[in-house]
Amino acid sequence: METLLPGDVDPARARVLWVHAHPDDEAIVTGASIGYYGALGATTVLLTMTRGERGEVIPPALRHLEVGRPGCPDTDGTALGLYRVGELDAAAAAMGLADRFFAGEPPAHDPAVGFANGADKYLDSGMSWGPDGRPQPAEDVSPAALTAADPQEAAAHVAAAIRAVRPHAVITYDDDGGYGHPDHVATHRVALRAVDLAATAADTVNDAWDVPLTWGIESDVNPSDERPQAAIHGDLAVKRAAMAAHATQITLPEDPRDTTYELSNGVPQTLSTTETFRLLRRGGTMNASGPRRTAPWESTPAAQTAGDHVPGGAEKQRPGAASSLVTALLTGLVAGAVATAMHANIWYLDGWWLPWGLVFSGALLLCASVWCGTATRRVWAAAVPGLVTYVIAWATAYLREGSALVVTTWAEPVGIVGLLWFAVIFVAVMASVIVTGRWLVRSRAR
Repeated sequence: METLLPGDVDPARARVLWVHAHPDDEAIVTGASIGYYGALGATTVLLTMTRGERGEVIPPALRHLEVGRPGCPDTDGTALGLYRVGELDAAAAAMGLADRFFAGEPPAHDPAVGFANGADKYLDSGMSWGPDGRPQPAEDVSPAALTAADPQEAAAHVAAAIRAVRPHAVITYDDDGGYGHPDHVATHRVALRAVDLAATAADTVNDAWDVPLTWGIESDVNPSDERPQAAIHGDLAVKRAAMAAHATQITLPEDPRDTTYELSNGVPQTLSTTETFRLLRRGGTMNASGPRRTAPWESTPAAQTAGDHVPGGAEKQRPGAASSLVTALLTGLVAGAVATAMHANIWYLDGWWLPWGLVFSGALLLCASVWCGTATRRVWAAAVPGLVTYVIAWATAYLREGSALVVTTWAEPVGIVGLLWFAVIFVAVMASVIVTGRWLVRSRAR
């Protein structure tokens, strides 16, 4: 098959979670599939278990970050880990990831379980070769390393992320970890345990979620493997850009058409845009515990997923235009009346006067306007309370002579405040529109 998703799920509305051990793994072995589903409009999410603190560094100018090298500032790779976070951010942007986080960062954090290592994260275990010729953790592996963690504890954090993301497919390593890296093997075991845990238990924030399909990354295609296989054909430029972001770990030739690359061992390898996976687990029902809660990014109809039930549907997330207008008008009437009535309050102090009412009224109007915009998810709704307030202020000031509520004259403080009130209304309208617009853009991006 050529999909990682259940047959009844629209790729443009799907949610897919990749679980990897270190920064750069996501690009090398799944960069094509992440980019492929991101281009289709799916919500692509990456959970990385460690920050790759024990990786070998290729560029000479950065080798002081590698643990054990002269000039390395620490023994656990904290500095390298921080540097690789920046590389991961660049790779995520190249692949179009909707979200990414590390184990220990929300939502991949179960506060009820915590971290026995006291570090609130898992460190890269490093790798060495054992007497039997098999990979094993580094000889000086940290007690906070992923391989030293209680698998049930680590699974609880991954399960928390699964309940929050509610993915239609989870992708991680096969049981061999690709090439046997101990962190890859540990991630495989933890991820499978987390999938089971997420389906059978809820937490205080999210309901249980039974992942429909869980896939293992196929390192070498094995025709004798009877498990269902999926093959994803991605874009070379996307995968290459994601790999290029990990400059501490990967060397790529300058020619963008060249499909070779090298890791720290200097052995030329071939970059493939076809990534294959084997089915590890098939879930039961799409929802193991009744109506599901809406994920943070599911605020628009485009994010709704076939086969999922959201009480009230997308319309509950974004009210109709008519109800949005009514909400904005009523908010404007109440906030406008109160703000206009309060704007002229002044404190007089030894020849000075402080227009506290003007400040209060402006803040009230701004808050009411932003609330309207974010509650209705409509930028124009943020402007309505200010426009209503302007009408109230103008009518109060000019529809009859001798108004005591809105005085407009430069001859006395109360009149100056009255004139400034119109300017404050204009500023509040513009500010609320800008704030609401930026909030909506970020919300939709998530």
